[in-house]
Amino acid sequence: MMYAKVSNIENNENVDIEDIEYVDTSAPSKRVKILGSISVLLVAALGFSARGKLPMVQNFTYFSSVSTTETLLTTNELETRTGRVLNDGLFENLVRVHSTTTLKLESGNSAMFYIETAPHTGELVQVTDQPVISLDYVFTEVGQHLVQAEVVALDGSISSFQYTVSSKVIRIELRDLTEEDRIIYFEALRAFQFTSQVDGVAAYGKKYKSLEYLLRQHLYGAADKACDHWHDDAGMINHHVGITWLFEQSLRKIDPRTASHYWDYTRESGRNIDWYDSDIFNDDWFGDNSPNNPLHVVDKGRFAYSPVFKGIDFSDIVNPYGLLRSPWNTNPTPYVLRYNKTFYNLADSENNFPSCNNFAKYMKSTLAETVFGLNGALHGPVHIMIGGHWGSAKKWETVGSTISLSDKFLLLSKWLWRQGFVRTPDSCSEDTPHSECMPTCPEGIVGDWDSMTPDDAYSILVNTGVLDLQPEVGLHKSMVNNGLDWRDLLQELCHVGSPGDAYSSAAPQDPTFWPLHGNAERLISVMRIYKNRGIIDFDETWGYAHIHSLPSDTGMICDWSEATGTLDMPTCTKGVCSGHKEDDLLPFTDLYEKQGSTLYTNAEFYALLDPLSHELPYAFDTLFYWEACEKNNILEEYKYLSDKNSKYDPTRHDDDDDNDDSSSSLFKWFFSGGM
Repeated sequence: MMYAKVSNIENNENVDIEDIEYVDTSAPSKRVKILGSISVLLVAALGFSARGKLPMVQNFTYFSSVSTTETLLTTNELETRTGRVLNDGLFENLVRVHSTTTLKLESGNSAMFYIETAPHTGELVQVTDQPVISLDYVFTEVGQHLVQAEVVALDGSISSFQYTVSSKVIRIELRDLTEEDRIIYFEALRAFQFTSQVDGVAAYGKKYKSLEYLLRQHLYGAADKACDHWHDDAGMINHHVGITWLFEQSLRKIDPRTASHYWDYTRESGRNIDWYDSDIFNDDWFGDNSPNNPLHVVDKGRFAYSPVFKGIDFSDIVNPYGLLRSPWNTNPTPYVLRYNKTFYNLADSENNFPSCNNFAKYMKSTLAETVFGLNGALHGPVHIMIGGHWGSAKKWETVGSTISLSDKFLLLSKWLWRQGFVRTPDSCSEDTPHSECMPTCPEGIVGDWDSMTPDDAYSILVNTGVLDLQPEVGLHKSMVNNGLDWRDLLQELCHVGSPGDAYSSAAPQDPTFWPLHGNAERLISVMRIYKNRGIIDFDETWGYAHIHSLPSDTGMICDWSEATGTLDMPTCTKGVCSGHKEDDLLPFTDLYEKQGSTLYTNAEFYALLDPLSHELPYAFDTLFYWEACEKNNILEEYKYLSDKNSKYDPTRHDDDDDNDDSSSSLFKWFFSGGM
């Protein structure tokens, strides 16, 4: 690009800026948009008028070289308020799209500014009508923009400086949003929650993907009778990053000023806040964690009576009432449900959400081990604590409220369902009571219930692998002490009960789903950066640290293709569920313009998620700052653990921190919302 050098100013006769021809700069009179306040340095001595005129000049000369002696500074309200550089300074001149950015030269010199308002067009648009010390500007498109600053020297010469500004969607921790930004986010999220696919396309365009659409996608992945394509294996991170990315696109179609902001739930532990007292559960945020009504409906606040849409004409996977829920979750209540007890156990016996300490430990791990942790220990408890599980027989109350692994009952029921032992009605009319539309284990499969002995039930539990998958050592003793036997256990597992939506394969139905996975992506990103800097060893070989004694990590695939009869059973064999292998395709398209309809493999998608990639349209406000960590930094927490010479086995979770106080706690932290 050529630039004009001006010399020999002779008088104050003025000429329009448009009269000076700059290559790639169109007539600015129709394009100039100055936003916010502008600090102007008056240069009357040089003959500038208030109308944005340049003095008459003679002897134009042109030059191609661009000086690098002026540094562009970009700042915004978030950086000023928090004292943290956006995205930890990983990108030079990173700005938040649709938010005011202040641009100025580090020297303090005033300048004329020209900005490439649409990325990669090469067309610079004049955005100031006279030299200014600073410019408040809003970039409205994601991508890399050229910014040109022209400084007039005392001798009348103009020096041009050119910079690249990266405009991205910035995801911010919910507590760090301004009140205005938080309202924008929640109002857009509420619109998303209540808008059907048909209405959403009509209002926001054909590429809009509604809650119905994304929930169906999650159900197809997690509620398939064959196996779970999204959880309990290597593809877990990619699938959840992908669906969150699609969600963000839809949210920004509703309001482009917002983003898929995240919830750093380690802050609750760091602030010594009881989990149920978190700001997250304020009525004007996500609403009560355990509504005080017999149906457990979220009935107050912004998300009161959030609908569970019917999907019978939209999805192949629905419950018997036609609702977009797991088939075995036969609850007919068409609203988002939550309960703070899991099989009679308050918060699944947890006191706090996962801590920074828990996250930092995995910085010593491989990718396979870290994904195992993110699938379970590092976020699974949050799903369980918010969703809950109720509707079990009263005779199990004492056992359920005292054992440490109460969440396993639902997971074992799911495993019996996949194997064909648990069956649900094909359909139930709206006026059918829930009690008459419950899962059962048909007598044609398990035998006559009236004549079944505890030994008969024990044989079924052994043959189905249920007893190998339940790690509660004291369960049988507790059962005996409360007059229960193996027949009672089998009967309860066949009954299933009702989980809250967050603790199911319909987890996206609960709006807390969307900010919940930000920490997972942040941890992986931190580890990739620290590996590149030589700070940690991080083996990124694709894989997963399986423990096949976990109720959700069975390592089995059940083939139903030959089970055409009513009571025919599938063939279940060992294998890796599709969706988790390195070369398996992910079901996401149009994530960004370059992708289009191309499907990415897991390996390709993981490469795309490089936190230093300019192609990613979004970035986090910070990757390194974790409020609850040592010195508010996850690396400092990692160093603290290393200084203690702690030898951490990532398949164990019995270390001496707040959340790992039980030798069996590994087995209660594997669930990731994939039921």
